[in-house]
Amino acid sequence: MRADAVRNRRRIFDEAQRAIAAGEITLTLNELARRSDVGVGTVYRLFPTQRAMLEAVLEAPVRVLIAAATDAERRPEPVQALVDVLHAALLAALAQPGLIDILITAADETDSLREAKAELAAAASRLLDRIRPAPVLTGENLLKLLCGLIHAISEHPADRQPAAIDAYLGILRAGLTPSPAP
Repeated sequence: MRADAVRNRRRIFDEAQRAIAAGEITLTLNELARRSDVGVGTVYRLFPTQRAMLEAVLEAPVRVLIAAATDAERRPEPVQALVDVLHAALLAALAQPGLIDILITAADETDSLREAKAELAAAASRLLDRIRPAPVLTGENLLKLLCGLIHAISEHPADRQPAAIDAYLGILRAGLTPSPAP
């Protein structure tokens, strides 16, 4: 690839990252081209659709969550490991506009994101498999629950969100922890 083409791709991707981080998850590809100072065709070759742009930018945070879940598999206390992964995921989703949309949508445009989400669901399933008695959840169920938690927490004022995270995860933890025998 020519050096100018590599620079253009980097400029386009960097601008897309900046816009999405600022909450502009509906940024049009034409506007992205204008901001990147490249032709519209150059942007469309990199991102065929606005959704593909969003997926490409937000795949990195999904991969961070995969790494967190994979690391948590080595922790000795499975319920706390799972709760800690969910805590990290909630913070990431609240900090990264559009991540909830990426996680909840079943129809992904890019194979790379589809594979990343499958890896995340598999890692979540492995965490769930370590809990005894085993919860009646799959990794995919857990991702849907995570999206619901993100939505519920985002409804709180920003200064109350940390307390909301703790409260919701406390409820989840209680549901995953076996009750003492009578």
